Parts: sequence; structure tokens; C-alpha cells
Amino acid sequence: MTAIPEPRRHGAEQRREEILDAAVRLFCEKGYEGTTIRDIAREVGITEGLIYHYFPSKAALISECWHRHSWHARALAIVQEADDRPVGEVLHHLIREHLDILYENGPAFRMHAAEMLRDGELAALSQQYNDETHDAIAAYLRRHQAAGHIRSDVDPKVVAGSILGTSVTFFIIHGRLPREEWEAVAEHMAVHFTRLLMHGLTTRQDAAD
Repeated sequence: MTAIPEPRRHGAEQRREEILDAAVRLFCEKGYEGTTIRDIAREVGITEGLIYHYFPSKAALISECWHRHSWHARALAIVQEADDRPVGEVLHHLIREHLDILYENGPAFRMHAAEMLRDGELAALSQQYNDETHDAIAAYLRRHQAAGHIRSDVDPKVVAGSILGTSVTFFIIHGRLPREEWEAVAEHMAVHFTRLLMHGLTTRQDAAD
């Protein structure tokens, strides 16, 4: 099998990124239904056929856009690397990271949230990522329950859902603030929400300490 020359390979990767960047911009501006492959090709300055060389359909394109702007991979990395760190520190990191990714990708998130109400395939994709993230956080909490670090009578799935749902709700309410204001309120929320979770999660002896 003939290897693809390095400059050519990097050129293809760069072109793919340009297509994705343009797609995100247009999907956010015009919505999924209002954006055509021709619009994206015109934005990048290439032919429609070249886009289909990289992505078989518009649905595949928006799926990849969402994958790029979701926090799924980052959340998995946080919990996979966290076992030797205090639970409260890890939960604060998860909450703050989730808030920051939502803020940094605000237009794409809002576009996706609106479009998934009309598109069952997109809704299913979003549910898949959410379920995987939710399950990873719950599994992390379950490990610490088994080790006796947090209360055994608390459902880890409910805690994981609270972290994800509360972060999204907070972003919806405050996510249009200027960066400096956002940083302050997001950190305040992460600190106090983590404190609330830990007060409910810790064993009676830990809470007394």
C-alpha cells in the first residue's frame, strides 16, 4: 500500500478542518436546515464534490461538528486520570471544565440544542454522547463508593445527571455574559456546587471533619 506523502496528508487534514470551521459558522448563522453543502463549499472556496470527498452527507458533517465541540472526550479523560486525587477536587474540575467548554462553544451548542428538537438523528447522537459521559462520571463515583470515600446510599447516576444538567442550565442562563464576568460567576458556581455535592456525598465522619 502506497503511503500518502506527508505534505499532501497535512494538506488534506487542513482542508478538512477548513470545511468543519465553515460548517460550524454557517450552521450557527443559518441553522442546519438553512445551510446547504453548496453554502459551505462557497464559504471555503471549493467545489461541492470535494466536500463529499471528506464527508458523505450533511448529517455526517454536523455529526463531526458536534463531536468537535462536545466535552465528551475531555470528561472521560478527567475521570480516567482522577483516581488518586480528592473527589471534591475532581468534581470541581469536571463542573468548571463543562462550563468552560459550553461557553467557548456557545453558538455551536445553541445551534445544536435547537436543531436536535427537529432532527431525530441528531438527538440520538447527542443522547449517545451524553449517556457515555454520564456513565463515566457515575462509574467514577461508584469506585469511590466501593472504597468508602463517599456515601454508599447515594445513587451515582443521579449525581452525574445533576452535574451535567445543572451545568447546562447555568450556561443557558449566564452564557452570554462577557468573558470576565463569566469567569467570575462560573468559578463561584463550580466552587459552591462542588461544596453542596460533597456535603451530601461524604460520610458522616468525613462531614464532621
